[in-house]
Amino acid sequence: MSGERILVVEDESIMAMLIKRKLENWGYNIVGMVDTGEDAVNKAKETKPDLILMDIVIKGSIDGIETAEEIRKTLDIPIIYLTAYSNDEVLKRARETEPYGYLIKPFREGEVNANIEMAVYKHNSEKKKQFELKNKVFTDFYELVQTSLKNCADQSDEEIQEMLLNIFYKRIENDIPSFDDQIAKLGLNYEFDKPEVIFDAYLAWMSDLLSSFGIMSEIDFNEQGYYIEVLNCPWKKEAKKNHIFCFNCQAILNYSLNWTDINGKLDLNETMVEESPFCVFRLY
Repeated sequence: MSGERILVVEDESIMAMLIKRKLENWGYNIVGMVDTGEDAVNKAKETKPDLILMDIVIKGSIDGIETAEEIRKTLDIPIIYLTAYSNDEVLKRARETEPYGYLIKPFREGEVNANIEMAVYKHNSEKKKQFELKNKVFTDFYELVQTSLKNCADQSDEEIQEMLLNIFYKRIENDIPSFDDQIAKLGLNYEFDKPEVIFDAYLAWMSDLLSSFGIMSEIDFNEQGYYIEVLNCPWKKEAKKNHIFCFNCQAILNYSLNWTDINGKLDLNETMVEESPFCVFRLY
């Protein structure tokens, strides 16, 4: 065991203590044991565990699935569900939060250990892939900014943005997951399904695309359009010195429209660099 730090969310005290004892015997470090969704969100933010074991039916105003959704908005932590329920509706809701595994009660001891090891390994592999992709893009982008920015003094923001978009496109196009594959996976069809259904699929795909760069996001909507809130900034330090780095996220989002043939325009409304809580893009 490598001593991963685990948060246990379980409202049955006897079961919680049993899980804690077993995990500690296997060499894991328990950073907390909570029994409500609200406490789970707060404890996850406080301790930032390596993994969360989440019971679906827990105390409080939100269940385990809603708690997982809330945690995923700001934290990249693998979650394994614990549940006594195996009906299709519950599992369908759970799948939408992209968990790293399920344990149906009553479960065998070996299942817990195996699921944790697999989830930690998978999550670490995904983080490594995200880092390599982000670093590949960032290295080229950083060198471009440092060596060529002086030559862009006479160019408008629009011209600079177009240049950066082209660089992003050429650098990462082969690493972008196919939107057509996503449509096929969901069993959708451009010809027969409503445009709003296809657009919802695009929003989910785009959120996953941002996540592949280590960018957490949330989507809101009002009469003026869709608002994509970027909750963290992988290059905030550099952007503080030079706002041109804010073109990174804008480039990704702009090309996400091109890659999917979705008709739309994108504006950057707010940015963390200017002390906003998060960056906000408007898609309309």
